[in-house]
This record gives sequence, structure tokens and C-alpha cells, in this order.
Amino acid sequence: MTDAGLTHVAIEVSDLQRSIDFYAAYGGFEVVHRRDGIAWISDRTRPFALVLAKRETVNPLGPFAHLGVACRDRAEFDALVTRARDDGRLRLGPEGDDGPAGTWAFIDDPDGNTFELSVGQSVAVAVAGRDHVAGPRRLPIVGVMGSGQDEHAAIAEPLGIAIARAGWHLLTGGGRGVMAATSRAFTNTHPRAGLAIGVLRGETDGTLLPDYPNEHVEMPIATHLAEGETEFGSRNHINVLTADVVIALPGSVGTRAEIELSLRYDRPIMVHETWRGRFPEAPFFSGIAETIDFARSIIDRVEQDRDSSA
Repeated sequence: MTDAGLTHVAIEVSDLQRSIDFYAAYGGFEVVHRRDGIAWISDRTRPFALVLAKRETVNPLGPFAHLGVACRDRAEFDALVTRARDDGRLRLGPEGDDGPAGTWAFIDDPDGNTFELSVGQSVAVAVAGRDHVAGPRRLPIVGVMGSGQDEHAAIAEPLGIAIARAGWHLLTGGGRGVMAATSRAFTNTHPRAGLAIGVLRGETDGTLLPDYPNEHVEMPIATHLAEGETEFGSRNHINVLTADVVIALPGSVGTRAEIELSLRYDRPIMVHETWRGRFPEAPFFSGIAETIDFARSIIDRVEQDRDSSA
């Protein structure tokens, strides 16, 4: 699958490891991909990377052109500025600004590229075009439903990767089979912004059923719901009502129930072609690209509606 939108910025460096160490120390970056003379580094806050390219001769970014990273709080900002001053890297600042840049300081990386540290930035507000933002923007949630026995890895794994690269949360039932395969591929994809959510099946006393959650679930949601189909006591209702979009892979009675509930609740759903005969009213797919295009069209519409009502 391919990405869409701004994905990376590349700069020239003379010593790859020295630059990796600098950006780890001052920006919290870590290597997500490396090959001879090239390193992709990311702070994993979003699907975006800084690419370090080793060159014999470096044309540094600056003096004003720069990379900017926002600190979590003033204490972190002050500590990093003090470190830069002690290391002889502080070039300018700290300075205050009434705009979205907040309070900032320019420091030099090992090759003289300009790196900005800041605190109190309001870039999200400026980009959204609003004076105030009620809270952090909610990432879309894509629910993937499928067999609890067979992984169907040829479908589930590339789907998990594609959802991660799209910057969305993944929601499954948190068990084995398709749920584990999709979550495994999702969590092994870096960088990514979303989390692997699992809505877990449990007994009425709150005890989780065996094999729940699988080891790839990052946000487990325990339930007291033990039923497995369309019954009132089934977590399948939560799965389909929580997801912005539902993607149904091959499965059996549980997956069939989730499709039925999605249609009952009028939730956006696309089903694998193996379900075409059983659910002719639902759009179906044979390739992963179709599911991502479908999900993106639904999510774009939901976000436009949310923005217009804010």
C-alpha cells in the first residue's frame, strides 16, 4: 500500500550515527529503517519520518530554514535548551512568539542543520482554522472482523499494515485467527499513529475467556459479554457500533453475526467476496486497496460532518 500526504523530510549529514544520536537526544527520534548511507528516523507521534542521507559534502538546512519539534512541557523544553547551551549548540533563543510557534530556540545539529525546539505551539489550531480546539482530534477507528481460528494471513496482514499506514486505530475482538494476524501486522508497522484495540469476550463475572486478549492488543477493553453472535449479551454490538468503518474478512458464525449487526445498525461495512452470496446488499472486496479506498471515503465524510458541526 502507498501513503498519501506529507510523509518525510530529508537532510544531508556527514556522519550517520552521530546524527542519529543527536536527534535521539534532542528530539526523541529512533531509527525505523536503515540501509547503507540512509536512516529513516521518527518520534512515532505520527506517520512521518526524518530521512538522514550521508553525503561527503553537506549543504546544511538554515540559517532560518529548519526542522521543528514541540516539547511536551516547559520543563522538557528548558532542560533541552540548557543541554544545548552546555553542548555549545544553542544558536538563538529562547524567544517568545504570539503566533502558533510558541516559545522556541534554534540549535545546530552536528552538520549545522537548524533544529528548532519549542513549547506551547498551537499549530493544530492554525491548521484547523479555529480559535479553539475542544480536545485532541480523534483518530478514526477501523474494525476488522473475521475468523477466530484461521488467520487468513494473505488478507489480514496486508490489511493491518495498510490501516497502520493510513494513521487509523485498528479494532478487533482481541482473539486469535484473523484478529491476531491483523493486529500483529498492524503493531509491527512503524511509524504509526493508531493503536490496536481489542474488545474482549468475558464471562458475566468479568473473567476473560481463554486466549483473550492476544499478545498484539495494545488497548484491551474487557467486557462481561460471553455470547458470540447477535444476542443482547454479545460484544459484537460494541465492535460494530464503535468502529467508524467495518471490514469483514472470511469467518464463520461470529463474523456473520457482526455483518448482520452492521447492516442492522446501518454501519458502513465492506465484506470479503466470500460473503457476497450471503450478503448481496453489502459492498464486497477482493483486494486490500479496495477496503482502504472505501474506508477513506467514509472517514473523510465523517470528519467533514464533524468539522462542520464543531
